[in-house]
Amino acid sequence: MIIKGIAASLPSRVVTNDDMIEMIREQSTEFDGDLEQTLATTKRLLEKSGLQERRWCDRHELPIDHVAMAADKALAASYLQKNHIELLIFVGVGRGFLEPGNSHMIANALGFDKAQCFDIVDACMSWVRAMHLVDNFFKNGGYRNALIINAEFNTHSGGPLYPHNLNLKKREQLAHTFPSFTIGEAATATLLIPSEPDNFEFYFSTRPDLSDLCTIPLHGYDGFCHPTDKIGKNGVMQFTSYGLDLHNESQEEIVKVFKKMTAKDDIRIIFTHASSKMEWEKFGKQIGLEDKLYHIYPKKGNLVSASVPAAIHHAITNKSLCRGDKVALWVGSAGMSYNFTSLTY
Repeated sequence: MIIKGIAASLPSRVVTNDDMIEMIREQSTEFDGDLEQTLATTKRLLEKSGLQERRWCDRHELPIDHVAMAADKALAASYLQKNHIELLIFVGVGRGFLEPGNSHMIANALGFDKAQCFDIVDACMSWVRAMHLVDNFFKNGGYRNALIINAEFNTHSGGPLYPHNLNLKKREQLAHTFPSFTIGEAATATLLIPSEPDNFEFYFSTRPDLSDLCTIPLHGYDGFCHPTDKIGKNGVMQFTSYGLDLHNESQEEIVKVFKKMTAKDDIRIIFTHASSKMEWEKFGKQIGLEDKLYHIYPKKGNLVSASVPAAIHHAITNKSLCRGDKVALWVGSAGMSYNFTSLTY
């Protein structure tokens, strides 16, 4: 399998750390304690993580606009037209529908009228899971092409995280709410074709015992799990994430999954999940490859399942990535799940 075309479309509103602090201040009208001290801590943590700004939809922008732009750019790298696409997979957390699959709505809105459609939901690992699945589909002769789309638009005004998670009532909330302040927005589209069947090498591992560290529960969720005091700490349909615990608990497993890779010496660039520049640099130092990490987190924030494809698009655009380069994908995700993948672009 090879990546025939890949594109990202990011919204226009730039939200700096100062902007974020001001929004939290405006929303936190019932704060119990020293709000200004908590805001100073929040800003210091944002800066320490390596974050400077993130991009959100402005009032004139819709997520579907950015999905359309990303899809058109990805297809432009080939002769393929929309009616040639045989498989369309929508991935990630951001979505407009639980039923039907968001893929069907995207296909209808954008004119992919011949594509088979379904969704994959696996938090920030969703895009990599879809890549792995498509690779296996191709090896079995199931499809001649596939398009993977995500639309991570969760934080703009009117989005599912706004303004609920900006409303702090006490300092202790930072432990399970701080990651909300790092989220950016983006749509990506990845066009794949079944050439070079041995190009991709995937390795995964999972730690389901850590599944309560990062959650967005639905109504009635407690009937589908063993409830803990961490799940749904910010409420039903809201984002709860123990960011420090996520990274600390991941250190051993994220290095272990890297060590499964057979050929590491010729890797030129490693694209990581954009959850924190500081934490991924720590992981990179553990394997001695921190100089090969490609970071979009400082200027784009955490793009959820769009992090890696958006980073690849960014690297192509600024000519950091060229055809024939050996690259790797390195992702940790809620679940918890971990992946290291190598390929030649």
